[in-house]
Amino acid sequence: MYYVKTYEAREELLNLLDGLEEETLHAKKSPELWSVSENVEHLYLIENKIVNGLKKAIQAKLAVEEKELNLKKILANRTYKVQAPEDIVPSGHPYTKAELLQLLEQSRANLNNFIQEADDESLHAYGFSHRWIGDLSAQQWVQLIGFHERRHIDQIKESIQ
Repeated sequence: MYYVKTYEAREELLNLLDGLEEETLHAKKSPELWSVSENVEHLYLIENKIVNGLKKAIQAKLAVEEKELNLKKILANRTYKVQAPEDIVPSGHPYTKAELLQLLEQSRANLNNFIQEADDESLHAYGFSHRWIGDLSAQQWVQLIGFHERRHIDQIKESIQ
């Protein structure tokens, strides 16, 4: 299914977090880079923002033309830094590992509920525009969540080396 890679990315993230000590969560290699905790908070914020946007898009029947896109390749390209919109920038709150895991569980439950409630036709017909990719269907947004998460998994791995 289209969301398998999204769930595989989450499993990888959870396994990565499982092996980390609490003090590692807030360490930064440099001031401009996000800590593990900040990366995870960002993933929580963006997953909820996307899912809530998709619920509204389907309810409002915001039609999009589903184009063939290689989202994996687009999101894997880390040769340039993407500035996160203000509403999904981490707060800097010193979350514990348990709190971070709870945030991830909450946002994934929100995604799971959305997937279970949405019909296949709506997943392909409705969506909204990504700020630099353009229109994405709900199904493509769900894929993007996983590829975006994998991008941040790579950032987390770099930050703990």
